[in-house]
Amino acid sequence: MTREEKLLDQIKTLMRIMLISERTPPEHRHVIKFNPLDFHTLGLVRRIPGVKASAVCAELGIAPTTASSVIARLKSQGLIERRRCCFDRRAYELHLSPEGQRVAGLIHDQDMQNMRLFLSALTDAQQSKMLELLDKVVDKVETIETASG
Repeated sequence: MTREEKLLDQIKTLMRIMLISERTPPEHRHVIKFNPLDFHTLGLVRRIPGVKASAVCAELGIAPTTASSVIARLKSQGLIERRRCCFDRRAYELHLSPEGQRVAGLIHDQDMQNMRLFLSALTDAQQSKMLELLDKVVDKVETIETASG
């Protein structure tokens, strides 16, 4: 196996682990039917209350029709509220409902717990080095996205 193939396998493993944790405690299982876009959208609205659907598209790299479907599904589940933007009455902002805050918080807490478990294989210094290296990867990805978008 080449170095690049090994890196690809490792990255795929990390992505799988972060998307679907096999170590989810029973009390967090089936909070909502698993859908990665739902989880990511809830996380985005949790992180940026009042985000617009267009920003969801940009942040998650999805088409407007896909974002509309995700938002409609989360709204019908009572997890997201659409509110008119106070300075542009044509636009809507997305906010978590109280239940959405609870669910998004559970997902975030589980992600943090999983990350701590997985990274416990590394010392604090190694985790810092990993963060430094991942910052470089993220900067490169953002540069590519900016240039192509």
